[in-house]
Amino acid sequence: MGDEWRVEQLVPGGDGMARLADGRVGFATGAFPGDRICVGRHTEHASWVRAEEWTLLEPSADRVSPPCPVADACGGCEWMPLGRPAQVIAKSSLVRQALRRTGGLHDLPEELPVRTAGPDLGYRNRLRLHVQRGKVGLFARRSHDLVEIPGCVVSDPAIDVALGRLRELAARTPGALARWSELELRVAPLGAPVSVWLLPREERAPSAAERELLEAFGREWLVVEAGGSAADQRWPLPGGVELHAPPGGFVQVNWAVNLELVSALVEGARERGIASFVELYAGAGNFTLPLLRAGLTGVAIEHAGASIRAARRAARAQGMSDDAFVAGDAPRELERRAKQKPDLVLLDPPRTGAREAVKPLLALGPRFIAFCACDPVTLARDVKMLAAAYALDSVTAFDMFPHTHHVETLLWLRRRGA
Repeated sequence: MGDEWRVEQLVPGGDGMARLADGRVGFATGAFPGDRICVGRHTEHASWVRAEEWTLLEPSADRVSPPCPVADACGGCEWMPLGRPAQVIAKSSLVRQALRRTGGLHDLPEELPVRTAGPDLGYRNRLRLHVQRGKVGLFARRSHDLVEIPGCVVSDPAIDVALGRLRELAARTPGALARWSELELRVAPLGAPVSVWLLPREERAPSAAERELLEAFGREWLVVEAGGSAADQRWPLPGGVELHAPPGGFVQVNWAVNLELVSALVEGARERGIASFVELYAGAGNFTLPLLRAGLTGVAIEHAGASIRAARRAARAQGMSDDAFVAGDAPRELERRAKQKPDLVLLDPPRTGAREAVKPLLALGPRFIAFCACDPVTLARDVKMLAAAYALDSVTAFDMFPHTHHVETLLWLRRRGA
């Protein structure tokens, strides 16, 4: 019989945490506050223990029956057995914990606001899948073991239909999917309704069977292999503008929540009297296009050439100048603009954060900095590096990813003395 733990809270990264009798803390993936668990195989460290295997002795009152048949095996939605109200409360706590412990911010409200929008099922507009031995699915938690999924309840119903058709087409030609290591299904309200982006395992010409499969895909969907070109799909943004992105290009997965996020950013800029901005890690213009349409002047910087080209196409298609979109390295482009004095620098960095942009950002010294971040811990780290010159102005979380521990955060900083 293993040790019994009573899980107390969820921590950044999504694990359940228990305080152990010897003063250490224990972490268990998939365990929730209120659960009583029996820990089997585990790994020990000086100040903490990780439960590698555990059994549930007494469930939390917040546990629910997940609507997905593979929720326990698939690594996609690790919080699906946790009720939605508890998920939202936990995400508020995760952001608060990160900002306090990593960011050193202590003047925070007890509960940070979390904005939600739209349904919590069927919300995903894209699904990245792995291919192994002709099967399609997602990886199990903390592994590269493929879990074949019959469908995906958090994805748009059109993705489920496409996934089913893909299986049918592949079944007619055994081994035809072996050419690809990953594929992404994506839906959009404008342009091609469904796109399929395929990542080949190796550089070689497709076989006859693979060409046949590609042609079959192409009769139903917009299909492109990585490195190829295809028409843009399009999504409406606040202010009457549209985002353009080719298959494989980045767009936020939850469009209802993204509209809330973009609207909050534009409204925040208006309330603060911002007239000029620079956006770093700008993607295809998710924020810059609405800010420009709202009458601000600004520059969007993005290293991915495909995203910048899509943003320029979107600007031209909507009667706007494409000069605002610059392909380049974020810190280097910021250094080049050291003599400019924009009111705002907006950052929407990858999960690894924006550490490399902090020094040129401090040198530029805008009145406001706004972060849109998908990892509260790296956000808090970056904010701490700016703390001597900038104070917290506001912070709001957005539940972009229901049934997972991931959360989007919009955080505003004001230059001290401004």
